[in-house]
Amino acid sequence: MTGPGRAAMLVVVAWLLAAVALLAAQGMLVPYLLAVGAATLAGLGLRALVRQQRAPSMLERPPLPERYRVADDIHQPIATVVAVAEAEATAGRQ
Repeated sequence: MTGPGRAAMLVVVAWLLAAVALLAAQGMLVPYLLAVGAATLAGLGLRALVRQQRAPSMLERPPLPERYRVADDIHQPIATVVAVAEAEATAGRQ
């Protein structure tokens, strides 16, 4: 961290300590911490809910490429699996 950055951080920490001291002197520190804690939990819960709702459904995933389907079939000879993978690799270059 650079000198000016360190000085700026010290100023921010000093202001935060002064704010905590003033809240404690007025007897408002505990209610403030409870309100901030409740707001943080509500915000995190809302964020998790939105994130879960925006996630793509596992039922809407694109189908697996042919090379995976062939490789998962244990009855396929390895030469077929390699041929399919090579065909997909060369098709992607064109």
